[in-house]
Amino acid sequence: MKTNSTRNSVLGLIVASTALALPWVMQAQSAPAPAPTPAQPAAPTTNVSGKVEARTAHSLTIGGRTISLTSATTCSKANAMIGSADVKVGDKVNVVTSNDGQVAVSVSVAE
Repeated sequence: MKTNSTRNSVLGLIVASTALALPWVMQAQSAPAPAPTPAQPAAPTTNVSGKVEARTAHSLTIGGRTISLTSATTCSKANAMIGSADVKVGDKVNVVTSNDGQVAVSVSVAE
């Protein structure tokens, strides 16, 4: 009789453990994984190269074309970052612009 009560106790313990763990397991399985976001294609750009003919605090004129500078515009010379104020009239530059060609994304000053 003692074997039956021990077996029943063990069986009851297994059933109780399963009953307690089941909601937790079901909750972990039912949470949907977030859908991966597709990589955004890079915005098309246009290159403008030439000598800086004129400049203001917010624009450069190259080949008669005025291109706006924003706080997001990066400027570099000899692979080092420089400020937009360091770009001078007469500098040879390559400007990567937004698709419409009106806003500079980056300005590289040739050495």
